[in-house]
Amino acid sequence: MLALGGNALSPPAGSGEDYAPERRIVRTTGALLNRLVRQGYRLLVVHGNGPQVGRLLRQDPTHGNLDIHIAQTQGELGYLLAATLTDAALCLLTRVVVDEDQGPPVKAVGPVLADRPAGDAVRAGEGWRVAVPSPRPLEVLELPGIRTLLHTHHVIAAGGGGIPQTRTGEPVAGVVDKDRVAALLALSLDAEHLVFATDVPGIYSEADVRTGPPVTGLSLATGRTLIEGGVAGPGTMAPKLESAMAFAAGTGRIAHVCALDAVEQALAGRAGTRIGQSDSPAVGGEESRA
Repeated sequence: MLALGGNALSPPAGSGEDYAPERRIVRTTGALLNRLVRQGYRLLVVHGNGPQVGRLLRQDPTHGNLDIHIAQTQGELGYLLAATLTDAALCLLTRVVVDEDQGPPVKAVGPVLADRPAGDAVRAGEGWRVAVPSPRPLEVLELPGIRTLLHTHHVIAAGGGGIPQTRTGEPVAGVVDKDRVAALLALSLDAEHLVFATDVPGIYSEADVRTGPPVTGLSLATGRTLIEGGVAGPGTMAPKLESAMAFAAGTGRIAHVCALDAVEQALAGRAGTRIGQSDSPAVGGEESRA
């Protein structure tokens, strides 16, 4: 199971309006996926979609069709990723039932604006971005299909965290965190591995420290201490760390947080941060699923 951050699909700070860089970066990511396939992994890939949704929201100033935009970008990025794989692969439009308590507007969406927009907004450098809730995922509606398809195909699913909706099927104007959905899927499918590929080498024990090596191993207790102390704060590593801890607690297996170009080394225990039951979690040897 592999959760891809935005750097795996889009240029840094990209607007998503130029498809050429997107195609180029996805081809590079596809080369990594193909190496994993050749090593015997069955892949389930979840990915972000921030720049791509931002492009569509430029034509939807009220954000009234956020669910449709998430679906559109699931198709866009799922197509590009599936096309890079040399083995049988497909992308699946994925809906996610979310908690009725959607929480505060903490997730930034859309382009950076010079002036503060009406409604909820968060600072983004020198500008502003619209903020929407990020409700917790409860159920992936396409889970049975994903489970069946993984017997014969590599699957790209729950892009952008999935399309959020209520239990009665009403769309929710929010964005589900893709890392939380990845953990939910990994637990539901009893995945052997869960890897969060991002733009930093791993998780650090101090805030805003990026010059030295990351922590190599974190226990559940140490992870909770980092979150409670604000080191892995909201909008940073907190969702990844919480999701990794949920997987480790639920399966007894190891989750990894690593840089995109270090996924293979992380799976071998030579890079990134491993999250498990102890501060020095051993790396498992089974490689049937990722």
